[in-house]
Amino acid sequence: MKHNRTRQPYAWLSAGAITVGIGAAMAAGSAVASADTGQSGAARPSNGSSSSASTGKAGAGHQHPRTTGTSSKLTPVAAAATTTQRSKGLAAAKPATAKASAAADPPAAGDDPDYGNESFLPGNEVVVPGSAVKLALQQIAQTQSALQANTWGTGNVAAGVASIVPQMFLAEAAWALNTWQNSIEGAKASVANTAGVPVAHQLAQLSLLATLMLPTVAGMALDGADVTAPLVGLFGSPTAASQADGLIGQAKTNAMVYSAHLLRTAGNAEIVYISVNGGPVVPIQLDAGSSGLTILRKYVGQKNLGPSTGQGESGYGDDESSVSYSYHTYLTTIDFGGGAITAPGNIRIVDADSENAFDNYGTAPQGTAGTLGIGANTGAGPTLTALLPGETKDGILMYENLIGPFGLVVFGPNPLPSKGSVSGAPIGNVQVQINDQPKTTVKINVDSGGETGNLPYSVAGEARDGTKLKPGTKVSVYSADGQTLLYSYVINGTNSPALYSDDLPGTKPNTGRVPWNLGPMYIDYGTPDRLGATHFDYF
Repeated sequence: MKHNRTRQPYAWLSAGAITVGIGAAMAAGSAVASADTGQSGAARPSNGSSSSASTGKAGAGHQHPRTTGTSSKLTPVAAAATTTQRSKGLAAAKPATAKASAAADPPAAGDDPDYGNESFLPGNEVVVPGSAVKLALQQIAQTQSALQANTWGTGNVAAGVASIVPQMFLAEAAWALNTWQNSIEGAKASVANTAGVPVAHQLAQLSLLATLMLPTVAGMALDGADVTAPLVGLFGSPTAASQADGLIGQAKTNAMVYSAHLLRTAGNAEIVYISVNGGPVVPIQLDAGSSGLTILRKYVGQKNLGPSTGQGESGYGDDESSVSYSYHTYLTTIDFGGGAITAPGNIRIVDADSENAFDNYGTAPQGTAGTLGIGANTGAGPTLTALLPGETKDGILMYENLIGPFGLVVFGPNPLPSKGSVSGAPIGNVQVQINDQPKTTVKINVDSGGETGNLPYSVAGEARDGTKLKPGTKVSVYSADGQTLLYSYVINGTNSPALYSDDLPGTKPNTGRVPWNLGPMYIDYGTPDRLGATHFDYF
């Protein structure tokens, strides 16, 4: 389903600048991966640990989401509740604790104090935006000191002369990263402050794009330093060359800031391309309304996959059709291409006796291999995109339909200015206004896989017409304090959220795909509470 967008003057230039500019800014070097359809790569499982739970959703989206629990069959390594979702898609489930093997129907969102208050980011560490770049700058400085101390400092003139070129590359990398750090917020603010002003806004966008290219410059400079540093060893200082090699390699990883990839919209699915455990490059559905990867075995590389770390059962469906499936978890990596490879985390591989049901119901209709949930505070987990290197683990920008059905996914810090946000990714408080009725605070799932979404009767008020809103009704969604309009739209014959009784057990408010269709959205993992935030960006 598509929704009409209101384009500002010169919007064609804005779209072109963002599409071409961000793509160019992220097209080369180790600092930023190329925008592509995915590249396979060697994935090395390790003995790292990540918790795993039952699956996130895939498929056509939600109509009346409800979650019910049945007994889960899990090992202690990866405990998870089994779920059945009353929707046309897979359901994100809240993990079961060691003391509970079944989950009861949760109450409505307003009555459930735990809803959206659990983080599914891997481990216990907080993602701190900017920390990787700061570490890269420290490593660059350490490399410069090591080259100086072990060449000129020891009186080795030949090695000192050989160190001049890598020192120049290192200085350029440090300049680019420092300039990016000092300029990016100002460049984003200029774009926000000139929104709606022709020409000035486009010039601000170009300035922002130039700033976004700086990490690429740093990556190329580090590549140059990496190539030329061994010359120092050839001229009599192998210690300097060895130290530089290790530090430059670490700096290249930490200096990865943005990683841009093709996003394809097919029906209600947002699709990117990945390789799992060195397997084939396959399309996978991105889903902001869940977390964790569920995939069919034939799409996962089998070499060095290692033993299963756990098992479980899950399901999805609606009143007309439903399916259950079983899975085993495995510790491995996901490769998005261009160096954007996660650290090892638990994925869910559908068992052989469930493959046909899983494929026919959720993946075959949209041509995907499974679903990758990218939420921070909605069930299942772990949120594997938070295991990407450098700053690319900070969050995800999703910008649909820039050119036809194609858009961009950008891993890393938010490259665009935010006009407002929800505290939680994707679950958090907003205020919803129907026409001119009073605003109502609801805890809502900003779900990219939620189709038209759903709202309780009490929010709909006089605009209710059975289980839908009356055509012509205006829906406005504000920030939690009611001061910032995040988005609005008018109900036509196809885009009404499904309405439900406030006392219906397990049913939660859901935005549906509407905001994701209206403009760029950013999922932020870098919040102190580890619950994330959802940003509505300026175009």
